[in-house]
Amino acid sequence: MANNRVPSGMTPELFNSIQRILQGYQGGGDMSDLMRHVSTQDPAMLDALMNAVSQSNEQNQVDLTTFDYASLRVKRGSFWVIQLTHMGFGDPRTGRVFDNQFSGSLPMFQIIVYDERGSYRVAEGTKKPGLPSSDFVLKAMQKAVANPIPPLRPELPEFLLVARKLGQHLPTLRPFLDSLPAPFTWRLETAEEEEEVANGVHAKNVAGVNKGIREAENEKERGNRAFVSKDRTKAVEHYTKAIDWLHDAAAQKPTDVELVKIKAVEAVCLSNRAATWLLPGDGQDAQKALEDADMAIEEDCEYAKAYYRKAKALMLLSRNSEAIDALTSALVKPNFAAEKGLNDALVDSYGGFPDDADGLRSFCLDKFKNEDGDTRARHIVEFRRRAEEQLKKVVGPDAGIDSL
Repeated sequence: MANNRVPSGMTPELFNSIQRILQGYQGGGDMSDLMRHVSTQDPAMLDALMNAVSQSNEQNQVDLTTFDYASLRVKRGSFWVIQLTHMGFGDPRTGRVFDNQFSGSLPMFQIIVYDERGSYRVAEGTKKPGLPSSDFVLKAMQKAVANPIPPLRPELPEFLLVARKLGQHLPTLRPFLDSLPAPFTWRLETAEEEEEVANGVHAKNVAGVNKGIREAENEKERGNRAFVSKDRTKAVEHYTKAIDWLHDAAAQKPTDVELVKIKAVEAVCLSNRAATWLLPGDGQDAQKALEDADMAIEEDCEYAKAYYRKAKALMLLSRNSEAIDALTSALVKPNFAAEKGLNDALVDSYGGFPDDADGLRSFCLDKFKNEDGDTRARHIVEFRRRAEEQLKKVVGPDAGIDSL
């Protein structure tokens, strides 16, 4: 039977919200698996969880300046680490945080304190870009002791290791740490320990990248099978999961070669999801298809199918002129020039070649001859060849664009 006892330091509302969110979770202990499960839950349930967290925080507020740290028990055999970690890059104007650096951005950091079991006692992110202040680091340390993340309780470890990256804050940290009761002890991380941690993080990143790409490929194949079966809901679900796995992999500091692979696979998944939105029937959504196709092109501008699906979405939206622009921008690329699908779509976007002689002559003059005509497809070799072929078929075997 499930244990329904509310852990100390956690309100019943928060406990119940967490139980509802975790219902049906069958993943392992990997945090990325858990976060992926959470991201698929009902938004109303997630809102309830956030409200419960907020209420729990309000009810468990502790005055860190007057708290009696000396009265806490020291847990024998326990050790903690206080570390500075990079969160991403912040926009000083909007406060938004992004994974990748961009012009004008500044690095964002957080202070984490975790124990020997890997449980996070605190994870305090800076509100503004840039390195945290010494007072911010001290407050995070005090919070880890006196007001940790539920269901952890206030206590002290037998040993605390302070990361070398936080060495500049020791003048502020030392008076507090030295005031804590024995047998608590602490020291600064050595250079050798710092290197071991870095090597361990690198190994974890490598494993994370490989797992992300592998799981993404698996989800992509599941999506492909659902697409062939015309199951739009399942196909979208699997392609979305694949994209989420790729985002996880991209966050693990992949090599340049791995990043190219991640972007290429993501372009395929986005393009395939666009194709899924284009399937006829209930649930067809050309606007979502267009958005996915645009993102696919952004990830890999050399993926021809993304342009094809963008054009198809634009035509469904009755935006044929934009579809022609998208297709001609692709077909001028030497490696795309002979792509049958792109050339077929270009003909379709123009409404096809006219079947009558006068209409066809007028079409060819406008597209290939007249100075004030539509010149966008004028240098698309395959499009011109097909137009010539249609001329010979409709007008006569001696007809040609140059002779018009």
